Amino acid sequence: MHLNRRSLLAGAAASTVLSISVRAQILPPAGFATPSGTLPFPPDVYRERRARLMATLKDGVALIHGAQRGSTSGPVSPPFYQSGDFAWLTGIVDEPGAVLVLAPAERTYREFLLLPSRDIETERWDVERLPLGSQIEARTGIQRVRRVSALDALVTGIAARSHTLHFMGPIASAGSPVPPALDLYSRVMARVPGCTLKDQSALIPALRTVKEPRELDLMRRATAATKAGHLAAMKAVRPGMTERQLTAILEAGFRDGGGEGLSYDSIVATGRNAASLHYAHGTAVIGAQDLVLIDAAASVGTYACDVTRTFPASGKFTPAQRADYELVLAAQDAAAKMLKAGVIHEDMTEAANAVFRKAGRIDEFTHGLGHFVGLDVHDAGDYTKPLPAGAVLTIEPGLYNQQANQGIRIEDLYLVTATGAERLSTGIPRTVEEIEVFMAR
Repeated sequence: MHLNRRSLLAGAAASTVLSISVRAQILPPAGFATPSGTLPFPPDVYRERRARLMATLKDGVALIHGAQRGSTSGPVSPPFYQSGDFAWLTGIVDEPGAVLVLAPAERTYREFLLLPSRDIETERWDVERLPLGSQIEARTGIQRVRRVSALDALVTGIAARSHTLHFMGPIASAGSPVPPALDLYSRVMARVPGCTLKDQSALIPALRTVKEPRELDLMRRATAATKAGHLAAMKAVRPGMTERQLTAILEAGFRDGGGEGLSYDSIVATGRNAASLHYAHGTAVIGAQDLVLIDAAASVGTYACDVTRTFPASGKFTPAQRADYELVLAAQDAAAKMLKAGVIHEDMTEAANAVFRKAGRIDEFTHGLGHFVGLDVHDAGDYTKPLPAGAVLTIEPGLYNQQANQGIRIEDLYLVTATGAERLSTGIPRTVEEIEVFMAR
């Protein structure tokens, strides 16, 4: 066959079309490869959140780094947990090492998602990742997707036009590594004269503190699943079983109740072990006279819950256990009565402290009163400012006495309202009478 230049060009064009078609066909379908999309909400939810943030920033450039994958000494990668700020703004929970760049005053493109380069050999062992292109943009709702290798040049170019660098946090202690955003900003400022660095580290926590109705819906579902697990454990506990056996019953109850994961590693501690705040072993045998402390919760749609209950393995409190338990409950109630929009968290803490101080037991209360809960179990928020309506936080006083072979903590989840608070973690026996009646059934 005779081939002239025109036929060669035509053949090349056909080959290119075929190549593009083949590439399109071999891209993974929805549900495969990362980023898999946005969770737990569709991309427009995160686009609106980013728009709110940029409306406050007005100009300049802002960086929000995702979490890095933890190191491992074994052949299997450890579980990956995304940074709360990054997840709240993007919904991308399955891409370690990603960076979000926001540029509110840019003319056309104001959002950039930067992803690490692909390593095809690693992907054969870990997870397939999408190539750059329209499929990532469609899944994430972010128009401009690049590799992290472009980060320095991208930020420098925006800074040269805007001369404003926004630090979004978090604030690190002086002995910690310099946050990557500050490290990059310092290098940009050395090369772009006239840049101003602004501390905006309070902005995202303020946005995250007030929960949206869709967030509260997931948290209520997580609390319902948590209730199912706690009730199953409280009903099944028997002296002679191990903490680990009770943990299995607890976590099966979470799943049966609709839980999709754990908000944190479950703490199931018997007797003296309960006096160690973050006990995480599980090998002890539950004694007949032991109090059992369970600090554990399910998660739904990546949103957390946090509940602690303490109850007698025998089903009946001794007089001394009852007195100590009711003291902790009184401290919780004293703080909860103060909770409403506008209150300062420190004042609630002092209300609980006053109960323990009056009883001469203040030295046995060795941790904070509680914390914000949301996308993270210890969620973003400023404890020094008046609490806003829509915030969700725990109240969890406790008494810890190794000499008495016991720790007692009562932790509930509360939604702040304009006039008070709603206890979300209802239906899990909380008073002495409720616990003993439930366990006697």
